[in-house]
Amino acid sequence: MLPFFWFRFHDSLPVNGGSVSVAGAVMAEKKNVWGLALLFLLFSVSLIHLLICPFTKVEESFNLQATHDILFHRLEFKKYDHLEFPGVVPRTFLGPLFLSALSSPFVFLCYQMDASKFYAQLMVRAALGVCVISALWHMQKEVRRQFGSTVAGLFCLTCASQFHIMFYSTRTLPNVFALPLVLVAFTSWMAQKHGRFICLSAFVIIVFRSELCILMGLMLLMSLRSRRLGFLKLIYFALPAGVLSLCATVVVDTFFWAKPLWSEGQVLWYNTVLNKINLSFPVVFLLCSTPSSGMHVTFCPLGLLDRRMRIILLPTMGFILLYSILPHKELRFIIYTFPILSMVAARGCTFILSNYQKSWMYKLGSAIVVGHLLVNTAYSGFCLYVSHHNYPGAKGMLELHRLLPPKTDVFVHIDTFPAETGVSRFLEYDKREDMSPTNPDIKLYTHLLMEANVTKIYELQGTHKPMVFIVGYSKAALKWFEFPPVNVLFQQKLY
Repeated sequence: MLPFFWFRFHDSLPVNGGSVSVAGAVMAEKKNVWGLALLFLLFSVSLIHLLICPFTKVEESFNLQATHDILFHRLEFKKYDHLEFPGVVPRTFLGPLFLSALSSPFVFLCYQMDASKFYAQLMVRAALGVCVISALWHMQKEVRRQFGSTVAGLFCLTCASQFHIMFYSTRTLPNVFALPLVLVAFTSWMAQKHGRFICLSAFVIIVFRSELCILMGLMLLMSLRSRRLGFLKLIYFALPAGVLSLCATVVVDTFFWAKPLWSEGQVLWYNTVLNKINLSFPVVFLLCSTPSSGMHVTFCPLGLLDRRMRIILLPTMGFILLYSILPHKELRFIIYTFPILSMVAARGCTFILSNYQKSWMYKLGSAIVVGHLLVNTAYSGFCLYVSHHNYPGAKGMLELHRLLPPKTDVFVHIDTFPAETGVSRFLEYDKREDMSPTNPDIKLYTHLLMEANVTKIYELQGTHKPMVFIVGYSKAALKWFEFPPVNVLFQQKLY
């Protein structure tokens, strides 16, 4: 029963004579096949999330717009979006520079084929997804080395079945730019490669996300306490890595922002010290608020039967608890912990599955493991469906393309709401923030994409007429006696 989860690969088999090499070759081939299948699964799921939700929201806008400007405007800095719309706090250009370099060959190919910029946006986000999945795969290799192939396989399946890891893997958020580096640094810490761990930690903290000093700092303290890392060795790696990382981000961002600037330092000051963004959510409860996180809660305790997992999980839980003290917190701020929790849960699942033949309780537990993976997958599908309808701005822009004949000359203005819900620089538009329905310049625009508002429609009746209303996700309602038991409700969002 459940043959898919019973793959284990051994270095040798108890066979006689020359058959050992044959058996070893067969097992190695099976190992390679399973490994390729798992890698293909991770990339495929990430790509599915990208294709179903190809647009972005306001939190992702800076990195996406900056990448667009580097790719298309290049040295024409006056056209860069951040100079006209700087946002609340400045962000580093190091991430967009790297992403632009990585995706530029594919974007150039799209340009040569005269394809829409929309496909360039997909290429940019796919390049980021490749970085995240590659880091997950690198982590999987170390998990396989330390805990065996079954744990590594279940780790991949758990990550692939979760919504948040796969959904965020292609999103141009500062947290996602940091995620691959955090995973590689964590893997280095697991492998006790402290030099690489310290250098990557310094870079990701100083350049992308300063709050990661909590997570990486706790790992560092554990290594110092266990004396696997000496204080002098710490200074030897940390000092030059910190100085070089700070110099890199200050030089690059000072150039692009045209003023002396340490971007992440300003973000730290704004969010943590000044507490300008006060979103009070208990992250510990958010962590347990989805079926995918329920798998962590259910199977992580079993994973802790392995003493090595207790050491690994300690800094992760410390990070979540300490981060909960900060007023401004969102689920994406602890996205780095999900793969680690998935690894511990995979170890717990392996404990159940490896004892499948011993009693009916283990058989029941094995069914629960498989069932939870299926529930995760179903939940991810539901969230993906909801997310697909949560970008009315982009849907409105696509609707405009559908309604108009090809190669029609248009001058489109969008207001704040569509700019926050899917429209980016990869789609041509104007978003003057001083424009209102009573402004005489409104007559210059052939089309408007605006938030649904009866007053605005009335004020524009002399210049523009509604073409179509765009609906978007409103809420989900439980219907216990219907199938499916959850109804997704929509409402008019813009026109």
